Amino acid sequence: MFLVLSFVTSLMAAVSYFFSVREPLGKLKSSWINLGRTAFIIHGISVFSIIGILLYVMINEYYEYNYVWHHVSDDLDFKYIFSALWEGQEGSFLLWMFWHVVLGFILIKTAKEWEGPVLSIMAAVQFFISSMIVGLYFYMGDSFFKVGVNPMLLLRDVQEAPIFQNPDYVRMIKGNGLNPLLQNYWMTIHPPTTFLGFASTLVPFSFAVAGLWLGKHKEWITAVLPWALFSGFILGLGILMGGVWAYEALSFGGYWAWDPVENMSLVPWLILVGGIHTALVAKSTGYSIRSTYLFFIFTFVLILYSTFLVRSGVLGETSVHAFTEMGLEWQLVIFILFFLTVGLGLYFRKAKEIPEIQREESLYSREFWMFIGALVLVFSSVLISHTTSIPVYSKIFSFIYDLTNVSFLATAENWSPPEDVVGHHNKYQIWIAVFIATLSATVQFLHYKKQDWKGKTARSFTRYIGVSLIGAIAVSALISWAAGFNAWQLVIFLVAAWFTIIANVLYMVFVLRNNVKLAGSVLSHVGFGILLIGILFTGVKKQILSRDFMSVGVIEGFQEEDERSNILLRKGLPTRMGDYMVTYMKDTVDRRQRTFEVNFKRFDEAGTLVEEFNLNPNVLYDKAKTKIEASNPSTKHYLAKDIFTHVSALPNHEVDPEATKNAEDTLSYKPHIIAIGDTFYTSKHYVVFENFNQNPKHPEYVAEKEDIAVGAKLVVHKLDTAATWTAEPVYLIRGSMALGLDDSVDELGLKFKFMKIDPLDQTVTIEVAETAPKEEYIVLQALLFPWINLVWLGSLMMLFGMFVSMFKRLKEKRMLA
Repeated sequence: MFLVLSFVTSLMAAVSYFFSVREPLGKLKSSWINLGRTAFIIHGISVFSIIGILLYVMINEYYEYNYVWHHVSDDLDFKYIFSALWEGQEGSFLLWMFWHVVLGFILIKTAKEWEGPVLSIMAAVQFFISSMIVGLYFYMGDSFFKVGVNPMLLLRDVQEAPIFQNPDYVRMIKGNGLNPLLQNYWMTIHPPTTFLGFASTLVPFSFAVAGLWLGKHKEWITAVLPWALFSGFILGLGILMGGVWAYEALSFGGYWAWDPVENMSLVPWLILVGGIHTALVAKSTGYSIRSTYLFFIFTFVLILYSTFLVRSGVLGETSVHAFTEMGLEWQLVIFILFFLTVGLGLYFRKAKEIPEIQREESLYSREFWMFIGALVLVFSSVLISHTTSIPVYSKIFSFIYDLTNVSFLATAENWSPPEDVVGHHNKYQIWIAVFIATLSATVQFLHYKKQDWKGKTARSFTRYIGVSLIGAIAVSALISWAAGFNAWQLVIFLVAAWFTIIANVLYMVFVLRNNVKLAGSVLSHVGFGILLIGILFTGVKKQILSRDFMSVGVIEGFQEEDERSNILLRKGLPTRMGDYMVTYMKDTVDRRQRTFEVNFKRFDEAGTLVEEFNLNPNVLYDKAKTKIEASNPSTKHYLAKDIFTHVSALPNHEVDPEATKNAEDTLSYKPHIIAIGDTFYTSKHYVVFENFNQNPKHPEYVAEKEDIAVGAKLVVHKLDTAATWTAEPVYLIRGSMALGLDDSVDELGLKFKFMKIDPLDQTVTIEVAETAPKEEYIVLQALLFPWINLVWLGSLMMLFGMFVSMFKRLKEKRMLA
């Protein structure tokens, strides 16, 4: 009911608000607004109710529901229920709608004269997203077609299986559970933040459409700026959280991998930042109103495009983040095309009405170079989007080839992204970053509407820029000498970073007089410079600590280069790794998670212990515990560096128990008939039958009332050492069945079976098989990231600068009101 209600009321709100814009001031206009407001509030309550009901059935583990069965299991911690809610497509659509509703309620309270057009657009967007989850069937011609995927469908409605013939089938099914990769606290906080960022881009888009619709081409700039800054802050924070998650909880070996999904969250943010800068120009000078419209229109359209890429399945082979295909592709395409048409259609229709200053912008003015900077961000976005969209081009070429059979498309349809994706993007984006950093330094000292270049302005600009550049070159030369940066490209990159830091600090101190309330742009630009320094050090000076030339040819399934960057650690055996002595101490198992304790010791030249710490990387097994689904890192944090570790591999018998079992089935067992006190021999050991145990303990044995269970206590001696080991195979009689429960001494490669008891002779039959000893080891990769804290500090400063600017613009807006 709530799914249909949210679908219908979103359309009702969009239509009502639409007619409120068309009506002149008066009673009828007010009636339309009240109707639209009521419909949107009912829509919001419906969305909240859907989420509440879905959470209820997930918390109570009602596996008869398809969505619950897919994303919840008995062993899922309660703290991950929210993560499971938005793991699937339907849940993430609901999260997106939730934030639109929250933002819509705020706008109903605050938008005033903008409420009609802005809420009309927002309600229309909600209508389209509601259609993705409404799951209605429509009859056309001789067939039905489905709109959306209903998250509340029963399992028996979407799957055909004999189990559903059983009236009590619900008791027989268990949930699949949350992907182990997503069982992390970052999954709880990162998606809501990112989706709030996605949702917030709708507000600048809606104000842009409203400005065009109402013809208020200057007034909308003041109204939109606080929202645009909020959107830039929150979407940037979501992207940053994704980077921290990738670094701290996933074995990516870094914080950014240029994954297609990462790219398509970054691109709208870059366009949004460009729009913020042109909006500032438009507000201060009247220039760039046209471009500001386009920036905010394309920000939201690119959010929709990224949604299509992630949810259509087209990135399934190129991204680890993408959803699987759900049959929503054409709905998503219509979604994109509709709002692209609305935005651009209104823009071109109203283009002649948009005020435009005829005078050319001066080369010496701030607005000229801010506009150039915004264009550079567009160029950056186009490059990223082009490479990321290659799978889309391939699909299109394939479709056209099937229709036309044009020969050159046969090759084009197999067009694939570059093999070295990181190198490909870095090759271009590094120079774009240098240019943006340089602009961030110089533009601060320019003035709006400045047409000439002489006198005090020129002298002041030259003085500040000269001091900043000399300081940047001096600091960069010193750092390059100390860090060993020899390539001229790296030195230029470092100079640009320090140039924007020093210039903006001078601007803060001497021009703004340390007035923090006016320093939003300064904080963001300084943060950008610090971020660039962090990127340079973590990218260029990253070290592989786990260099190991002794393990080549030893680690099963590894290529030689991989073996050289990983180290094999045998349990309890200290191993030299660079400046550290590293020991794999122990491991513990908690359900599907296996955590390893690795001890690090660092000694000085005199052999004195100067540092010791433990790291605890872990692996997550699948539900059957037959393979490893995730390897999560453990990191030692310092002020100037991080030591990042993760487990790359384990012995085959610990990774693939099924293969180990198959190998054990082919073992050759040798029987020995012995009495208490007797001894028998293997090739390298001798075994003493010490006694019976009437109350045996065995990991595979759970006692039942009528059981007769006897353990054979065996003491194993190795021929060349005084050390001993124990084993206790069990002989079990349960009802009319006799079973033998094996026991083994893995490190000696011995397996024992208790096959028979002869009460007359008081003997037992023990079978023994010799296998290769099972070594206990882990393969560890350890990386050193120098100055990675600069990446986090710089990013946070950039975003905090937007946050400060947002409050400044809110204050201006209130004063104008």
